[in-house]
Amino acid sequence: MTKKRSFMNLDVTQEEAVKSLSGLDPALTAERAGADFDSGKRLIILPFVDQEYRIEHPSGRVTDKKGDTASQYLAIIILHYLVTADGTPLTGRWIAYRHLPGGDIYIDPFKKRAVNPFLKTFADQPEQFRRAAATIGGYEVSMSGISMVIPVLPRVPICFVLWPGDEEVSSSANILFDEAAPSYLPTEDYAHLPTIVNGMMKKQTD
Repeated sequence: MTKKRSFMNLDVTQEEAVKSLSGLDPALTAERAGADFDSGKRLIILPFVDQEYRIEHPSGRVTDKKGDTASQYLAIIILHYLVTADGTPLTGRWIAYRHLPGGDIYIDPFKKRAVNPFLKTFADQPEQFRRAAATIGGYEVSMSGISMVIPVLPRVPICFVLWPGDEEVSSSANILFDEAAPSYLPTEDYAHLPTIVNGMMKKQTD
């Protein structure tokens, strides 16, 4: 019997990521990703925003501190991060999604999945945005608009930018990435990752 695949072949994607991780040295992988490695338990311990996840090697199982299995969506991004990370230092220079490798191809999905939901959540609530971002570890930087940097993974900061509107101009938004971003995740994952973070910020306003 053919194994039933999940929506958008997430099962296949996860299986391939686990296979890639299993072939890597876990200690070196953790070092490149800015994570810790427990050699006794063969666990990579990885911060994610204000939480912490444990990745078993070589099984690739991803759990939170309570031992609960991470959602498949998040687990895939975490596995991709570990597999992709090469230790390149962050530059502190911000780039738009379209400047990531192949970003022009995914720009429409990026706007639909990441930018538009962020704008919908906080367009009329700039102070709520500031507070929500700060609550999950974000900090404000001096750029145009309201710019909050959230350290999502050890070497993947994301800058959410909101330009509040007025009676004449509608609110607008963008999401920026460190210039070293291609060294830590595939471009397509950067269209999905902000969605998770936006969801975490939104919970702070409920």
